[in-house]
Amino acid sequence: MPLSPALHQVILARPCPNCGHKLKKRGVWFKTVSRYLCESCRLHIAINYLEKVQLFDAHAHLIRKGNPDCG
Repeated sequence: MPLSPALHQVILARPCPNCGHKLKKRGVWFKTVSRYLCESCRLHIAINYLEKVQLFDAHAHLIRKGNPDCG
């Protein structure tokens, strides 16, 4: 389920590879960025398409949980 539009408004969490701090943003934010700054350790973090697919896949269970219209 690559970058599902159903997750655009859902809060996703991605840990910093350096300090583990979890960045929490809406799916649409993760979909559009290629780099961001860790709020904790200030590391510049790149996120490629494959990492975005993995992030969205890891949160796919939230589609059914957060949306009663999903089967």
